[in-house]
Amino acid sequence: MSSTPRIRKTEEYREADWACQGAASTQLVCYRGGSRSLNAGCYRRSVVASREGGLTVVAGREYVRVMRERYRRAVGRAAKGALLDELERVLGWHRKHAIRAMASAPARAPRVRRGRPRQYLACLSAIERVWEALDYCCAERLQPHLVRVARDLVRCGELEAPAEVLEELSRISRATVARRIAELPRPKPRRQPVAPHPQRLLKTAVPIGRYAWDEGRPGALEVDLVEHNGGSSSGHYAATLSVVDIVSGWSRRRAVLGKSQAVVHEALQWLLSGWPTRVWGLHSDNGAEFLNNHLVRYCQRHAIEYHRSRAYRKNDNAHVEQKNRQLVREVVGYARYEQHADVRWLNGVYELLDVYVNLVLPSQKLIEKTRDGAKLRKRYDTARTPLERLQALEAIEPQRQVELAALRRDLNPLALKRDLDARLERRASPPAALAEAAD
Repeated sequence: MSSTPRIRKTEEYREADWACQGAASTQLVCYRGGSRSLNAGCYRRSVVASREGGLTVVAGREYVRVMRERYRRAVGRAAKGALLDELERVLGWHRKHAIRAMASAPARAPRVRRGRPRQYLACLSAIERVWEALDYCCAERLQPHLVRVARDLVRCGELEAPAEVLEELSRISRATVARRIAELPRPKPRRQPVAPHPQRLLKTAVPIGRYAWDEGRPGALEVDLVEHNGGSSSGHYAATLSVVDIVSGWSRRRAVLGKSQAVVHEALQWLLSGWPTRVWGLHSDNGAEFLNNHLVRYCQRHAIEYHRSRAYRKNDNAHVEQKNRQLVREVVGYARYEQHADVRWLNGVYELLDVYVNLVLPSQKLIEKTRDGAKLRKRYDTARTPLERLQALEAIEPQRQVELAALRRDLNPLALKRDLDARLERRASPPAALAEAAD
């Protein structure tokens, strides 16, 4: 018989081959030489010799299958012995292991485990109809109401379900229902996750914060919107945008018609463009007229720190709320203004009021708070106008300082007060009269 060429074995097959040898190596008695040590025995010599070559796993299995078929057809002891010699030489097997491998039947394919027979097939159509009636809900919500809804559908002629089907519906478990409806078609599309509301994203971008009560840097502004709706928020009406510097008390106002983001933002830009100092901070409430991309981008572009109040905490915006009461409500009242003539009249009032408040009207500023038991003692500084406070802090820009100084030098406080009072006397007039007053 011609000798089979030696085939190289990979490390993977050699490890598998070593594991196969482990089953045969439990016998420590040599077949012809009596007891011997495993290290000194023929198993170790055969395995070490076999590791000098190499076979792939697939090639090794194919080779053993072919040799097993040849061994089965061989006739006589000499022919089978020659095949065993070839196996020892090629695979490095022990002779006894080769005899057992050639004599044994080939390994059968692994048996495929079959699952339990499917149950509750009779009630599958009933489950599908009930599932449709309950808007394709999950098994946890569907299973407890299968029988009840099925009976309702039978009563209405929507389902044919004999007693056997209803009995199966009463016995089926939640897990089985989940497996059955997972196999059924689902006409209703699955609910897509809802994108977060843009207002929520803006609230994430604008942090909650407050100024310190003793803030000393001019340019820390608070802004708010005062509605002139006469007690009814229906329809279109005017509003006053109020801005105040919490350090100096400098404040300005601007009336707008409606509360749209673009209108309010345009009015705020107009007010800040004439501000005497550099604005470094801006604080507002959580209204959509302020919390929007227009104002966020404006603050980023001009390096302004923008933060907002806590929800339902009006005292976080205390300075501008105080100005709203003193310089808006007590001046123009609570009437409803909803015409363009009303807005022009309001802006005419604020044009005089801003000059009067910032350059003429003195105010006091809180400088200390001490608590004595249950009593809170507050100490205020000497009353000064907002212009004087800014001049003392040297915070006004040079060009603006020259303009304000000239305006204050030529100003007649009493005449300004008379003009303001005269314009306010027209606030109860009809729109035509208000238009004439505004002109």
